Amino acid sequence: MKTEERNTTNSSRVRIAVLGTINVGKSALTVRYLTRRFIGEYRSNTDLLYKQTMMINNAPVELEIIDVSGESRDACFPVEQVQWADACVVVYSITDKQSFSYALEALDHLQKQRPVSSVPVILLANKADLEHLREVDEIEGRTAAIQYGCQFFEVSVAENSADLYQAFEVLLNESRCQQGNNKTRKFSVSKMIGTLIGGGGNNKEQKQFQGGTVVVCQKSDLHRNRVLKRRQNYTATASL
Repeated sequence: MKTEERNTTNSSRVRIAVLGTINVGKSALTVRYLTRRFIGEYRSNTDLLYKQTMMINNAPVELEIIDVSGESRDACFPVEQVQWADACVVVYSITDKQSFSYALEALDHLQKQRPVSSVPVILLANKADLEHLREVDEIEGRTAAIQYGCQFFEVSVAENSADLYQAFEVLLNESRCQQGNNKTRKFSVSKMIGTLIGGGGNNKEQKQFQGGTVVVCQKSDLHRNRVLKRRQNYTATASL
């Protein structure tokens, strides 16, 4: 049976929102994690939703990652995307001070809207390979993470930093614990598979890559998913 055909009855689902301004490497980060390939950075004026089923500790996990477009985000904060997600990655570039300022604003909004204690959050500094262009010191990122009670990673998506996978591993661990796993498990991401086909994402058809898909994401879809998720949780609880 193909992994993408596995039913949610026998698998858990983790939804992650990736936030940040344009040109910080959100899309490259997401594709690198899912496929272990570097696509370079490209712009999209719409949110993209990546879906992939992975085997983790011999159990299927349905992973959905929404890449929130820095160009199309709301004037204040992408509320619907954050409410939909089980966890958030806030990304900035060490070569762009303004992207760090937005990251701090995003962490502040997250803390007010969804206290960090109730949702896993990672602060991720990208482009560590461009040290000669650095505008944000590592200590600034670590200090912000301590202030907002989240974990911090400085990585290079271009150079395939090991910490990149560790960051997502932390989110998967914490998210699944909050979904009912009392025992924290160490997940392996050594079998990330797939090759992304296409990079624009500006049309509405579903694009296929081995083991998963990427689609243009509409806010109405996120709302519908939240409603269905709540109904499923209610049904599951009522049947106990």
